[in-house]
Amino acid sequence: MRTAIALMLAAFSLPLAAATPIPPGKWSFVWKDAKGQPDRPIRVYTYRPRACDTTCPIQIVLHGMSRNASKYRDDWELIADRYKILIVAPEFSTQYWPKAAKYNLGDVAEQTNPEKWTFSAIEHLFDEVRDGQKDYRIFGHSAGGQFVQRMVLFRPDARISVAMAGNPGWYTMPEWRADKTEARFPYAAAGNPAITEAKVRQALAKRVILFLGENDTDPDDENLNNSDGAKKQGANRYDRGENFFKAATTLAGELGVKFAWELVEVPATAHDGAAMSKAAAETVYGK
Repeated sequence: MRTAIALMLAAFSLPLAAATPIPPGKWSFVWKDAKGQPDRPIRVYTYRPRACDTTCPIQIVLHGMSRNASKYRDDWELIADRYKILIVAPEFSTQYWPKAAKYNLGDVAEQTNPEKWTFSAIEHLFDEVRDGQKDYRIFGHSAGGQFVQRMVLFRPDARISVAMAGNPGWYTMPEWRADKTEARFPYAAAGNPAITEAKVRQALAKRVILFLGENDTDPDDENLNNSDGAKKQGANRYDRGENFFKAATTLAGELGVKFAWELVEVPATAHDGAAMSKAAAETVYGK
């Protein structure tokens, strides 16, 4: 009897196997987020190195506005081989996540249930593919970088060990107090009740790395948001990134929070997803 009880307890203590295990090599599958928005299927591109089983560390990779997840997966293939990590790259299609509101703004304006936010789909996907892993790293470039930056503010409880944002075009500044800023959501946290002081504190204490391409300075880039709210953050992606990081640093000091964010300038690089992916991987995995 005691042996049977001991075996039962041991079984409960073991991590659950992945609902969708990642096979070796390149692969993709269509996934429906039963916890979020099951009517919006997501194709997920993966890569598992030969040296890895399904328990290797998980690296989630997010595409930009081109919604080309397979290319970003491919950009991380050699990186995955070198550092023995699993690549998971979900594709948020324009059919189901049109424009910035649904994708890089997380669909928070329309969805009152946080589980239906686009940000929460990442947490649900992690549960789908994880095989005992307790956390994951996430990288996004351009619109994907915006996604990562905002996910940290809206879901600081997410199981992200390192959040990497490369070349975001514009930001949601972390100031949530309406009397401290004229900007309102989506240009600042102020005006969105889902971002509270507690969330901002938690976000500032997470490990977040902002990667800025040294040459990502074109103020007339056709894909750059040049609305009045975005222009107030700076003339180009590089300037906006520096101003965002300075604002977060100042806010952490005011709140007395141990600031865990980093700013990394990538030399001789403009708006290049592959180059920024390599720089992010070397910074996080190469140390």
